[in-house]
Amino acid sequence: MSVEVDYEQWGPITLAPGEEAWWWFTWGFDENHWARMDASPDNWPASIQIVEQWAEKDITGGTKRWVHWKNNGTTPVVFRPRVIQAPSRW
Repeated sequence: MSVEVDYEQWGPITLAPGEEAWWWFTWGFDENHWARMDASPDNWPASIQIVEQWAEKDITGGTKRWVHWKNNGTTPVVFRPRVIQAPSRW
């Protein structure tokens, strides 16, 4: 069994060692599609952790996807958030 998915990648974010950040993204999220955020460092061997992620409705009726990031390493990290959504909306 296979299913088509949608994929998006945003621009780079930089976090200092031990720094945490909370970001929200809008991208056609809805309750009929499975969606997951992830990220990998651009500057290996740096480290980035997704502490938590959740969704909430905004005032326009759309959905925001919130992600709590943490650099749990000892060097600055540069990463690009990505999302995969299934099944494809298109």
